[in-house]
Amino acid sequence: MICFNKHSINSPRYLFSILLLLSLLGCQQTKLVFTDEQAPVTPTFNRIEGAPKLLRVQPELNSTTESWAPEVHPLTANFTLHLFPPSPSELNYVELVLINSDQPFNNIDILNTALNERVIWLASQHPISCIESLRIRAGMHSISIKMACPAEEIAQSLSILNDSWQDSAFDKIDIDNVRRKLKLNKHINAYSGAEIDKVWADSILGDKHPYNQALHNLVLQDELSLSKLSELQQEMRAGANWHLFMSLPANHRVSNLAQSNILTQEYLIEEAERLAERLTRSSAVTAKEGREGTEEAAALVKVAQETDTAAESFINTDKIIYLIDAPGAVQTQVRVGYRLPLSASYTDTMKNDFSSSHPLSCQLLADWLGRSFSGRLYYDLREKRGLTYGIYGRCFDNPLSRTLKYYGSTQLQHTGAFVAGILAHLQLTTEQEVASAELMALKTFEKSKYTLTMQSQYSSKIQYIKQLTLKRSSEDLANIQIQIKELTGKELMQMSQSIFDSPPYILLRGDADKISGDLKDKLPDWHIEKIEP
Repeated sequence: MICFNKHSINSPRYLFSILLLLSLLGCQQTKLVFTDEQAPVTPTFNRIEGAPKLLRVQPELNSTTESWAPEVHPLTANFTLHLFPPSPSELNYVELVLINSDQPFNNIDILNTALNERVIWLASQHPISCIESLRIRAGMHSISIKMACPAEEIAQSLSILNDSWQDSAFDKIDIDNVRRKLKLNKHINAYSGAEIDKVWADSILGDKHPYNQALHNLVLQDELSLSKLSELQQEMRAGANWHLFMSLPANHRVSNLAQSNILTQEYLIEEAERLAERLTRSSAVTAKEGREGTEEAAALVKVAQETDTAAESFINTDKIIYLIDAPGAVQTQVRVGYRLPLSASYTDTMKNDFSSSHPLSCQLLADWLGRSFSGRLYYDLREKRGLTYGIYGRCFDNPLSRTLKYYGSTQLQHTGAFVAGILAHLQLTTEQEVASAELMALKTFEKSKYTLTMQSQYSSKIQYIKQLTLKRSSEDLANIQIQIKELTGKELMQMSQSIFDSPPYILLRGDADKISGDLKDKLPDWHIEKIEP
């Protein structure tokens, strides 16, 4: 700290100190030096000399019967019981899932918040020991309520799952707190930059797509009441199907006769039948409402088939970079991807060549380039060039849309080089066939991911729900693994050519004044268009 006496204000030393301070302040405004472009670099997969030899475990891929697949018992027209193998903990993993493959659940974000608020209330009220295991998992086409309970508490846990779908389910929750959480989420997303994902969905699917119409109903969030919440919950049941997951009893003797009666498959089926009857009897959906829901679903499916099954409608011919201006942002968020066509028939698609409508094309291209450490984008743009902390790829395979997205963040001075690097790698996959070692690494990754998923009850059930939502079977999932095993480098390049030969959608969020010039210099063929969040 520099101090001055009052009488020395006009002295030369004082004037010199002022000039020195001004020069120091001026040094704080450092001009950005933007990173140069470089040709893409692909990873190598050479054997490490001197590395120990590991015993390779070859998991069996049975296309007809999978060890993780449950016993299926259809109990009514819209209620199915799925009995999974016994859990090592000997707890019974009870899960009630509502699935509607034909249309998304409207306002699922609101119901998810309300159900989680009910979980908090139940944890402080219910006496059973497994109440703290109660969890909610909601998606656009499925809502899961699950618990992990000992055998003697199965009946009580099923009662809790049933009560979660009654008209009185939310009578005891704090509805004001639900409204506050919904509003808080909106502000958190805006502050954290998560709003880019909403803009991405609007840009790549269109704001009229059923998925974008089903979320972020700000009017309903502001006016939410217990009666509207109950009405919303009951509307979701129209046209949907119930699936109950339970664990089969362990095969060992018990000394207690009462306990032996509840450790039988017959007992589980009887309890499931009682639950199915209660859910059917308590349904508030009238025949008219059910018919209206079915008609609405049919209309949505028709629209989806007319638009999502035509590959031509998804070919992006415009080179536009959509930019959300965030003045003062210290990094640039990047989204690059494609909207892919859906096949009219999943069975037919699996028999066709690897085109843009094949679900495996989306999965493999996401993993080939964006599977973290050994993916091409991560290896080059992070490990070799240090342009980002991470860049990843993901395939969003849903009943009414399929999208491929690469996403990451970079510093302002790297923005142009980072985006240009992604585009260069997309182009390279269409021109150069993958090396055999890299193809084998991709196959190993896919096989390992599948094996790990099937060895975990938690992840295998998430995958099973996904298959039910997409109207696919466990055999389809196993057949996919066989196709991956037989995949050639030429077929992988065919996948990339069917998708990457057209320009991708690009969405950025960053300081427009600082990054626009760099983007124009490195991507002169692309037009920058600002977009509001």
